[in-house]
Amino acid sequence: MNGAEPSEGAAAPRPVPSPPKHPLTQPIPVVAGDREAKPARAKRRRPRRRRRGMPPRAVVLVGPMAAGKTSLGRNLAKELGVPFVDTDAVFVRAHGTITDFFASRGEEEFRLIEERIIAEELARPGTRIVALGGGAVLSARTRELLSAHPVVLLMTTQEAVLRTANLARRPLLRDDPDAWGRILEARRPLYEEVADITFRTDRASKEQLTRRIAEWVRSAGRRYKEMT
Repeated sequence: MNGAEPSEGAAAPRPVPSPPKHPLTQPIPVVAGDREAKPARAKRRRPRRRRRGMPPRAVVLVGPMAAGKTSLGRNLAKELGVPFVDTDAVFVRAHGTITDFFASRGEEEFRLIEERIIAEELARPGTRIVALGGGAVLSARTRELLSAHPVVLLMTTQEAVLRTANLARRPLLRDDPDAWGRILEARRPLYEEVADITFRTDRASKEQLTRRIAEWVRSAGRRYKEMT
């Protein structure tokens, strides 16, 4: 019967639930203090670590011509992660080849300019590897400056030099092979005067020497830091 009241005892109809205040298709507002809803923190760059155990000044390589100062110096600087400077290369960039300079203006003027270049490079702050020309130790001023720096002497033999050197780039050795030995003997006392340690480049590979010298530089760095 249409419109009739439900009979006594019949179950009452269930109420229809109202729609949610925040539909599922819309973002739910963040509640303050909700840990999971905190915005992601921006990543901070970690400061670069300082090189530990490194001398706070130039480490200098000295030694006779063709002993390996430049090639070992580059490898050593790369191993330690520091700059490398070859003072002969600095001279050549500013004044042309050393052989031509000797011929046109003489050795005395070359030594004065070389001395000034070395003083400027040694005065620069921070750890770096500096390779000097074979005759740089002839300058008393340079030897005095070296007393404040860790100095590595690289030594070899005349036989090893003549076997491995590019004689086309070293006319002195090409025209007079025995000149190398005579020059070394004249300069040996000066090398030994300035050197803190000596490594033989004819008795180990470049890789072995690089590791050994790098270990010494780190230990020397600790000593030099204690002095400052």
